[in-house]
Amino acid sequence: MLAGILGGTLSGISPGIHVNTLAAFLSSVGVDGNLLLFSMGLTHTFLDVIPSAFFGVPDEGTSLSVLPAHRLVLEGRAMEVVRIALWASFLSVLMAAPLMTLYLFLAPLYRPDFGRLLVLLLALTLILTERGWRKLFALFVFLLSGILGIFAFRLSLSQPYYHLFAGLFGLPVLIVALGSKNPRLNPGDGGIKMSIKSFIGFSFLGTLLGMVASLVPAFTASQAALLGSFFSQDERSFLTIVFSVNTSNFLFSFANFLATGRIRNGIVALMTPIGEEALRFYLLAALFVSMVVLAYGEALADLILSIISQIPYRTLNIAVVLFLLVLSYFFDGFFGLLVLTGATLIGLLAVNLGVKRTSCMGVLMLSIIIE
Repeated sequence: MLAGILGGTLSGISPGIHVNTLAAFLSSVGVDGNLLLFSMGLTHTFLDVIPSAFFGVPDEGTSLSVLPAHRLVLEGRAMEVVRIALWASFLSVLMAAPLMTLYLFLAPLYRPDFGRLLVLLLALTLILTERGWRKLFALFVFLLSGILGIFAFRLSLSQPYYHLFAGLFGLPVLIVALGSKNPRLNPGDGGIKMSIKSFIGFSFLGTLLGMVASLVPAFTASQAALLGSFFSQDERSFLTIVFSVNTSNFLFSFANFLATGRIRNGIVALMTPIGEEALRFYLLAALFVSMVVLAYGEALADLILSIISQIPYRTLNIAVVLFLLVLSYFFDGFFGLLVLTGATLIGLLAVNLGVKRTSCMGVLMLSIIIE
């Protein structure tokens, strides 16, 4: 567990490096085991707020949180964003445990047509909630990103999600920021400006949506968070939902794997089937891991923020952009850079057309709808 916490910490705080990538590398050199991988994956869901908020580099689970998190960070509320992520994730672990009995009953009942219908309804809602002519703009961005996704997944890339999500949601934020003044990243007092009742309620909603996302393979954690955005009231409630979805989706995906053998995320694919009876042990492990990460998460984020605050914001953004380009080439060479560039152009187009960048979720949704 401690080795897994260390690995999940490294992937969580590193821009552009997903826990699935690190886990696959470790497995290739003989460092594996279900408990280590489980602890890595869970820890990552707690700490991936740091690159998505401080640098603007998301992974598939947190891509939709980038702009809301950035707004709070630039308002001098950086540590509040971190605290929301840590406590929403912790509450999600606590709430997932009593829902497991219901989940284990529902998991074998899933049918593929249900997932396709759910994604279609979500896509229509996403487009039709734009105002006036922006409906057409949103449809255009949705189709463009969807076509890019269809091509990208046919190129046999080793890390297609990296190129797509870093391009659609990460690089546009960094590029736009290059033309802005150098803001000071103020940690703030870290207090969460939400009532406890609201925070618990939105975390529970995120936990339920993460559960649904783990049941339906066509319905990803980001799409679950997108659905949650229609219920959120502001940036804080939306972030609470996003981070709860991210953690609960991991836990329920693991439970699905134990109960049915179905693989719902990359890190579970590296695990050995061990049977449903082991779930209680892993829920206790989840509680231990959560408490450990909760104990040091804020201090780690504060340390990272104090270091990067000494670097001019423009210089920092340029360095991260170059790092992402190098990483893209390292993963998949020319074709990786090609997909990353196309995704970045679509993400910038969404910004310039004034539509919600959630329209870029067509990258996953279109292929599901038409298959």
